[in-house]
Amino acid sequence: MAPTLPSGDQASDQDNWDNGRLAHKRQLLTEIVLRNRLTALVVDGDTTCRVLEQLLLRSYGVQTQGVDNGRDAVALIASGVKFNLIIIDMILPVLNGLEATRQIRDMGVHCKMLGVTACSGESERQAFLAAGVDVFIEKPLDPEHLVPILRELDGQ
Repeated sequence: MAPTLPSGDQASDQDNWDNGRLAHKRQLLTEIVLRNRLTALVVDGDTTCRVLEQLLLRSYGVQTQGVDNGRDAVALIASGVKFNLIIIDMILPVLNGLEATRQIRDMGVHCKMLGVTACSGESERQAFLAAGVDVFIEKPLDPEHLVPILRELDGQ
């Protein structure tokens, strides 16, 4: 037999399975309005992840560019293109995210860098932070982590 809701308009506490997190995420999605034009480079070897991260950024008005490997990211930065934000995966083809991050920082780039990865161990976090990312986020990148960073970059 299928479970039923109690009669009346109020759902039971048992039905509040997300403890308000979904409502909080919806609020985050609707509250941010950027005052400045921000740009972001998304570096991810997985096309689906890269596209989803770019779509999330674009939904907040951030201009994005994406590349699928660390070598192309380093070359793009070396060519003089500037970004407010770089989101880089740890596991990349050609040149991994750790080495790409080191090379980008060695070029004197000081923009905010987010290291994202499906590898959530403490050793991965420490390695990414040591390479030069400012923030380590376990995939998937979500509004809860992204919005505060965009607000910081926008001066809010």
